[in-house]
Amino acid sequence: MKWMRIALVLSCIIAVPLFAADRTFDLTGWAAWVDPNSSGTFHSTTPNQPFDVNFNGKLGYGIGANLFLGNHVSAAFDVVQVRPEATLRSRAVGGAGALTNGFRMTPMTGVLQWHFAPSGFIDPYIGAGGAYVLFEKANVFGTPNLTHIDFKNDVGFAVNGGVSFRLSRMLALTADGKYVPVKSSATAVYTNGTTTTKVKINPVIFSGGLSLRF
Repeated sequence: MKWMRIALVLSCIIAVPLFAADRTFDLTGWAAWVDPNSSGTFHSTTPNQPFDVNFNGKLGYGIGANLFLGNHVSAAFDVVQVRPEATLRSRAVGGAGALTNGFRMTPMTGVLQWHFAPSGFIDPYIGAGGAYVLFEKANVFGTPNLTHIDFKNDVGFAVNGGVSFRLSRMLALTADGKYVPVKSSATAVYTNGTTTTKVKINPVIFSGGLSLRF
């Protein structure tokens, strides 16, 4: 009986914050503009012919789940996938430009959020946590020697802020922003060798979505 009473007390303690919250779980579908906010320089296997690479923002899509741990605190987990395009240009005099395709970037974030008005019509929030960014190789066309660029997956910090607008008891529109600074190791693969450099990729993610509240 003693252990039963202890278990009952612990269950009540755990359940209190859940019953105190008006929301327990949000599921959101995102449309997200992801700007890699990045550039870098690779040193070519051909002497004195480095080239610059610049990444351009693009629209992607994703999904998110937000678990409320109390009335004001939640744990949000989001995944967004985007195919940004990169422009490459040789630093050599009259150097030609090139483009990439097939490059896929998938930021996955987990943040703790503080909600200022979780039961209100307008619910602004801020948060911080971590991110893991997946990369797929970028195929290069428009240059005779460079075939593709491989990026290494990386982890980083994530800061977050946004606002949710309640439409009904179970529906809301959510606008969200995240900043994810990471530094990925990138390897340029040539027909006659490879070269590796560190590329700062600091994605800024602006998302808008429809949230289902449970």
